[in-house]
Amino acid sequence: MRNISLVLALIVVCMLGCANDKSKSSKADKHSPAKVEMLPKESNLANVTLTPEAFERLGVTTATAKIEPVSRTKTFGGEITIPPGEQAVIVAPVSGTIQLPERSSLPKPGTAVERGLQVIKFIPLLTPERFVPTAAERSQIVNAQASMISLQMTADGDIKLSIEEVNAARIALNRAQTLLKDRVGSQRAVDDAQAQLALAEARYKVASERKKVLDKLTEDMENGKATPIPISSPISGIIRSLPVTPGQIVSTGSTLFEVVNLEEVWIRVPVYVGLLKTLNLGHTARVQLFGEEQQGQSVEVEPVTAPPAADPLSSTADLFYKLPNPDGRYRPGEKLSVTIVQQGTADQLVVPVNSILFDIDGGTWVYEKTGELQFRRARVELEKTTTDYAIINRGISSGTEVVVDGAAEIFGTEFGAGK
Repeated sequence: MRNISLVLALIVVCMLGCANDKSKSSKADKHSPAKVEMLPKESNLANVTLTPEAFERLGVTTATAKIEPVSRTKTFGGEITIPPGEQAVIVAPVSGTIQLPERSSLPKPGTAVERGLQVIKFIPLLTPERFVPTAAERSQIVNAQASMISLQMTADGDIKLSIEEVNAARIALNRAQTLLKDRVGSQRAVDDAQAQLALAEARYKVASERKKVLDKLTEDMENGKATPIPISSPISGIIRSLPVTPGQIVSTGSTLFEVVNLEEVWIRVPVYVGLLKTLNLGHTARVQLFGEEQQGQSVEVEPVTAPPAADPLSSTADLFYKLPNPDGRYRPGEKLSVTIVQQGTADQLVVPVNSILFDIDGGTWVYEKTGELQFRRARVELEKTTTDYAIINRGISSGTEVVVDGAAEIFGTEFGAGK
């Protein structure tokens, strides 16, 4: 009996021990459902160690990030416009009929034309085309003949006014050249005077051509005949609109076609008047198409002297810059970003622009040199770039040595795209 009691006691003790073990295990499982290991830091993933052979082959060079005084800038929205004198709207001098030009067809809008190219043929409606004209024809003929006197007077006034403008522009150009020769003027003043003279001469030429056409029409009206008049493009450019068709009868002043020259365009930048005094208005600016800010693609533009313009409703004044456009990339009415230099400078952290890397998401990086052949990819916040340097807001500190030449190759090596 004693042995049986001892065996029973041992069994009870074992059962109690197993129950305690199960209770502890269940509590541990309840408080620790999974084992999570510490994830590596981003900086540890971006470490690259090159072999001496790879370092030599990649041609790696470095530069030190440093604090330098940098010109401050401010970005505005701009609009592409057509410069004065580069847009010609041709209208009917008198009532007449539209005909096709010699051995050609009417050009379609968007077609490039050279200066002097015949676009349409115009037959003035100064005499009846039949022995018994209709009432509408008689009315148009009377109106055309009546308007000739007014048109002749206007043409004579335009000739005299354009002559005076040419003389004044020549005087201004001579004065600007003399001041520049005496070293008290500027080359910009000479360029502006030359531009004003060119515009005045262009207006005089247009007025002279119009006077010749009106003289011819007056002669035809007196002789009782209507000679077809070839209407040519006064400037080289593209046909912007051509709202007439062959055989159409148009009245005096109706638009025949419009030509624009887009070899050079202007950028109109409305600026709040309270900011004008903070901007360096004589300095060049940089323009970018919207969507190209991350790629750092920009074009330098020069300010131009334009007639003063402002908008009282928005309290803005207009600044103008000229932009070369030989390939027709920029179009009138297109919006873009314009960065204008401000007065004074500010101390900021800069690195060479070639040291900046852009990832697929637009993030910006540099490679820090951490050892003899060791580099670490560091994320930086980029404020802006110029042709020579990049301004960094945060991410690295002054004195950090960054990779310049070979940065893209190291980037490819890190992600398996390099050799």
